[in-house]
Amino acid sequence: MRNVRQLWWAVFLFGVGGLLWPSGLIQAGDKKPQEEKKPQDKETTSIFKGKTMALKLQDGKARHEGELTEKDEMVKDHYYKVFTVSLEEGKTYRIELKGASPKYDTFLFLENAAGKSLAQDDDSGGGPDGLDSLLVFKAPATGTYRIVSTTFPSRQTGKFVLVVSPASDKEEKEAGLFDRVQRLAKSTPDERKQTVQDISKMFQEKGEKLTIQDAKLAYQLATLLEDLDETLARETYKRFSKMFADATDKQTASVGQAFEDALKKMSIVGSEIEIAGKTVTGKDFDLKKLKGKVVLVDFWATWCGPCVAELPNIMDAYKKYHDKGFEVIGVSLDDKDGVITKFVEARKVPWDCINVADSQKLANKYGVNAIPYPVLVGADGRVVSYRARGPQLDILLERLLGEKK
Repeated sequence: MRNVRQLWWAVFLFGVGGLLWPSGLIQAGDKKPQEEKKPQDKETTSIFKGKTMALKLQDGKARHEGELTEKDEMVKDHYYKVFTVSLEEGKTYRIELKGASPKYDTFLFLENAAGKSLAQDDDSGGGPDGLDSLLVFKAPATGTYRIVSTTFPSRQTGKFVLVVSPASDKEEKEAGLFDRVQRLAKSTPDERKQTVQDISKMFQEKGEKLTIQDAKLAYQLATLLEDLDETLARETYKRFSKMFADATDKQTASVGQAFEDALKKMSIVGSEIEIAGKTVTGKDFDLKKLKGKVVLVDFWATWCGPCVAELPNIMDAYKKYHDKGFEVIGVSLDDKDGVITKFVEARKVPWDCINVADSQKLANKYGVNAIPYPVLVGADGRVVSYRARGPQLDILLERLLGEKK
């Protein structure tokens, strides 16, 4: 079984809809480019709804020495504190969360004034055990922002230091590259190629000193390119997989394999996919026997927040298109069949799920290291999409089955 930390890194890097805690996922929004929203946005998505403490910047700097205790607010079995700070438009800030003890594993979130997630980090700040967190953030607008200080381990308490300061020239330059990635959808093909070249050059200069922060930038770039320029996306994945595989930091080096897994995912579109095994109800399942029908192969888990949040959408699609030839099969990354059975019975899920042992084999085979991962297979047995979730699922099913009576 893949451990929680490995899965978390994959979800965090891919940015596919969530951020994994040991006990579940915190939804963090789509990875597709969206127009920047001002801090005063009314849309609130934060799960951190406790009291706030104001940080005052002097010459762009602020330092707070605090402590998480069992008297603090808690969410998802984690204690946290929320700070507010006023940032200026166009300025780049270094936001650092350090543990006072070597084993204190920090987890840092940045939100706008309404609680909309803007950025998050775990471990990029280094520290004695590599457990400090760091965000380099260029403020899109002047206003109030929320900084959330918490930890990765469940119920961990202890002292921490939160520091906000101006970014260095080097960090500001890298933040500029991040902004270019954010605007990638509006860039010309030549500008996209130049962005890839500039980021690749920066990575080459760092050599073996590449960090998880670099990996986050690399993944965002590559995954955005999948929707804009498939050929360039493939080239980018190949180039970055070699670069990151040579990193000195073990976590960063493991990212090289994740890039290779991403290539596997791209290669399945238009090809047949083999999904077979025993279900949790003891039945034999073989996707080949469903040729002629459109099938959603849903890689998921009961502990995955975005997966569970997507269930009502899939169930609506099932009711709407099942009589026209739509089927669903679950492939779960849970660790016990009983957990799945209890969950689907409680939620009255009308489709079956492949058991844990066979599901893990399928996840390994197809490089599934982040969920939800919904693969839509056409009536001819070939993959139509591996992003069939939300409104996209209905659009695809309407195209494939909408005219069938």
